[in-house]
Amino acid sequence: MYYIKNIITGYFAFSLVFSATLQEIYDQAEPFNDYDKYIILDSETIYTGGLGIYEGDVFINCQGAIIDLEGGSGIWVYADEQYPSSLEMKYCTIIDGDYYGLSFGGSSNGNIINCNFINTNFGLKLFDESNVYISNSIFALNNTYGIAIYTEHPVLEASYSLFWENQEADCMENCPGWGNIWTQLELQPGIGVIYENPQFINESDWNFNLNSTSSCINNGNPDLFDTDGSISDIGAIPFNQNCFLSGDLNNDGIINVIDIVDLVNCVLFSESCSICFDVNEDNEYNILDILDIVNIIIN
Repeated sequence: MYYIKNIITGYFAFSLVFSATLQEIYDQAEPFNDYDKYIILDSETIYTGGLGIYEGDVFINCQGAIIDLEGGSGIWVYADEQYPSSLEMKYCTIIDGDYYGLSFGGSSNGNIINCNFINTNFGLKLFDESNVYISNSIFALNNTYGIAIYTEHPVLEASYSLFWENQEADCMENCPGWGNIWTQLELQPGIGVIYENPQFINESDWNFNLNSTSSCINNGNPDLFDTDGSISDIGAIPFNQNCFLSGDLNNDGIINVIDIVDLVNCVLFSESCSICFDVNEDNEYNILDILDIVNIIIN
């Protein structure tokens, strides 16, 4: 048990080291395929701060990583005829923005797939003549609106997404042309739109994995598939129903001390435990499962 305690202590020290600003990563990014900036983030790193994109086509795959805005501005995209710009973003969790999580203005374009917008002021803001497609995403616990649209000019296509406990409204209601924008989306209830608790493992500890009973599971776009071969889930961290990799409790494709921490919380505090937490398949969650993961890591 002393050994496990040392591992857990080491994890928290380790996690403090592995952080970086999103701006730094953006500045270092290289072009790839048709993108001017092609960015793949590390799921175990916390990225901090916002980002301004005002030229070029940008791709960001967070792979489940968290972008902590630290109470500041979010990620904004702006374009005009002289400087076109777009952002494609996947598997990102954006949290703690005092203004917005993500904003599009001018004639910018966006493609947002499997992202979480949590505890910002506005999860998503659209201005001017921006054109944004959203699917498989969660807007929850935002301080004002999940989505806010200004004027009747932006075009938004939203489907297979979840809204939950955004304090004033899930979508901004008092902007001109709102009915025209949303008519084709039929958001009540709309194409795959859900208004339920996403059932994160523990959002207060930034654990945005889904519980096994979450309505997000298999309710994403039916034309997309998760790594376990099932219909896509809603949210930034798909739920691996097959426990494909024994001991990989957070479904990030890696077995490490983060999985041990999750299992210790399950055992000690009876926090939501999925079937994947029963590593030795004895129908119990206890120290034996923890030791099994430790052995997997060591060996």
